[in-house]
Amino acid sequence: MTDIPATSTPTGPVARVLPPLLRPWLGAVLISFSGVWVRLADVEVARSAFLRGAYALPVLAVLVAVARRRAPDPRVVRWVLPWALAGGVLLGIDLVAWHAAIEIVGAGLGTVLPNMQVVFVGLAGVLIFRERPAAGFWVALPIVLGGMWILSVVGQPVVVDGSVPLGVFYGVVAAVTYAAALVLLRVSRGRQPAAPSVAFLFSLTVGATAIMGAAAAGQGVAAPAGWPADGWLLLLALGSQVVGWLLVTSSIHLLPAAATSVALLLQPVLALVWGRVLLDEPLGLPQVAGATVVLLGVAMAHRAIAGTRVATPAAAAPPPAGA
Repeated sequence: MTDIPATSTPTGPVARVLPPLLRPWLGAVLISFSGVWVRLADVEVARSAFLRGAYALPVLAVLVAVARRRAPDPRVVRWVLPWALAGGVLLGIDLVAWHAAIEIVGAGLGTVLPNMQVVFVGLAGVLIFRERPAAGFWVALPIVLGGMWILSVVGQPVVVDGSVPLGVFYGVVAAVTYAAALVLLRVSRGRQPAAPSVAFLFSLTVGATAIMGAAAAGQGVAAPAGWPADGWLLLLALGSQVVGWLLVTSSIHLLPAAATSVALLLQPVLALVWGRVLLDEPLGLPQVAGATVVLLGVAMAHRAIAGTRVATPAAAAPPPAGA
């Protein structure tokens, strides 16, 4: 698998130095702390989801402005990329659902569940991008679903009277919408391969922040949370939303549709560790078993699609309606 030359795909100095297959792993390490920052902030679900985007947008706007100034043709670095913006709307729904899952089942298990998106992205790769994963991918599907069922039965809430099945439901909603967002981001990158990663991430974050802001405004919490909550949310915005996602978006078009899920092999494991070590979240043998089954299925799915041929940019767009 070869990288696209930096001259045709400007992604910034860090992304140019790091190999594409390494970027999702490093991004996963940063993103794995997201649940920790959310729980430490300890504010309303809608507020924490909205502020992570609101605090990240000014930084991303500056980076886009710099990219436009440095680009030989500023038209390549557009402020609004429609497909990425649409993906951001779905990402906003994903983040609200994910923050809700964290509030109920904790940062550890709340992060494991959305990472089932590898299954949904793999299916999208088959249906939309015409990629053909190995047979092991289809074996992995019931394993992931079985692990999800175990977690819904044996998981423990981190709040009094919390409903674990409801937390699992939010996690599944987050997984589906997260997968859809990644697919649209993949389509956007395929349509405009010369645009820098920060332009895609900016449009993605604008779409997500708009949805999360509407949810927060509807609950009357679309405002700063106060110190120290805003400090934790700034860490969430800059570490996870900006740097972590830049590492992911700079490689998503260079890998098979589901290969970005490599991050999932590390992110949920670290999230479980951080949840237990830093937040003293309940993590007994039954929860470890359920999470292990989910991760085993995710690992099998990833291995099955790791060698899948990457669709060309022209094939990255879904077929016209009625085709």
